[in-house]
Amino acid sequence: MSLASLGLRHFRNIETADLHFSPVCNLIAGDNGAGKTNLLESIFYLSLSRSFRTRHLRHLLPANADYLQLVGKVRDENGHESVLGIRRSTEGMTIRINGETVHQSSRLAAFLPVQLIHPESHQLLEQGPKQRRQFLDWGVFHVEPSFLSHWQDYRHCLKQRNAALRQGQGEKAVRLWDERLIERGTSMTQQRLSYLQQLRPHIDYFCRQLMESEIEVVYRQGWPKAQDFASALREHLPTDQQQGFTRVGPHRADLAFFSDQHRVQDYFSRGQQKLLVCALRLAQIRQLRQATGQAGVLLIDDLAAELDQAHRNALLEAALKTEAQLFITTTHPDLLDRARLPACKLFHVKHGQVEEVVQ
Repeated sequence: MSLASLGLRHFRNIETADLHFSPVCNLIAGDNGAGKTNLLESIFYLSLSRSFRTRHLRHLLPANADYLQLVGKVRDENGHESVLGIRRSTEGMTIRINGETVHQSSRLAAFLPVQLIHPESHQLLEQGPKQRRQFLDWGVFHVEPSFLSHWQDYRHCLKQRNAALRQGQGEKAVRLWDERLIERGTSMTQQRLSYLQQLRPHIDYFCRQLMESEIEVVYRQGWPKAQDFASALREHLPTDQQQGFTRVGPHRADLAFFSDQHRVQDYFSRGQQKLLVCALRLAQIRQLRQATGQAGVLLIDDLAAELDQAHRNALLEAALKTEAQLFITTTHPDLLDRARLPACKLFHVKHGQVEEVVQ
C-alpha cells in the first residue's frame, strides 16, 4: 500500500498543497520550522485520525481557519486505488472512504498502515507501558482480523467492571463482567504473544543491521506469569474493591527490552535507544509485508538527528529492505547519500509552501 497523492487544506502552517508522491521514496527538505514535520504529521493523521504531536485541534489549525481537511489517494499492491478523507473542525470530525462516510477511524489505518520514526522515538522505551502496548497492538491489529473487536469488547467490559468497583457494588455485581473480560483478555493475550513470536526474527535481523546487538524482548502479560487470568482476577478482587479499579489484565501489559541482561533504558545511550526503536519499527513494517502482502508507509522525521553518516546509511538501507514507501525529512539533503535512494522524489518546504523539485 502506498500514498499516491495528498491534498491538504489548513493543516498547521500548510494552507494548501496538492502533492503526488513516489511509491518508493520521498525526501522532504527545508529549514527548521518550515513545515517538513507538519507534512509527515498530516500523513500520520490521515492514517490514525490523530496527531503524534498534540491532542488539541487548535494546535493543528492556522489562526485564520476553522477546519482542516486531508484527502489522500492510496494504491494497493494490485494497483487498486481508494480515496481517504478527513475533515475536522470544532464541531467534530467526518471520515470518508471512497465517498462513503464511516464512523470507525480504524478503517483508515487498515487502508494506510503508517509507522513513524522521529527524534523523540526513544520515548517508546523511556515512557510508560501505554506506548509499548500501542506499538504491539498496531502490529496485531494489522495481521489479526479479530483483534480489534476483541480489544473493543474487552475495554467495554473493563469500563463496566471499574464502574462497579468505584460505586462500591458487591462482589456479584463486579464479577458479572469477569467471564467476558477473561474470554476477551485471554484471546488478546494469545494474539499478542503469537504476533510477538512472528516479530522476533525481524527484530533480530534489524538489530544486527543497525546495531550489531542482540536484544531480548519480554512480554509481561499484565498479571503473574504463574496464574491464568481468571485466577488473577479472583485473587486481586479485594484489592480492586479497595482501590476502585481492575489492577490486572492485558490493559496492564508491557514489553521489556534487555541487552546482556541489562534493561536497555539503563544501558543504552540515547543514540543506541533510537537505533533500537528504528529496528522495532522496521521489523513491524517487514512483518506486515510478510503477513499481509502490504508494504506500508514509513515516516522518518529528521533522519540525521543523533546519527552519524555510517548509521544514517545503515538505516536507509534497512528501510529500503522493508519495501515500505518512505517519507524522509531533512534540513540538509546533502547529508543523505542520494544514490542509495532509487526512484526518489524531492520536495522543498519553505514557510508552509511545499513544492516538488524537478531533478
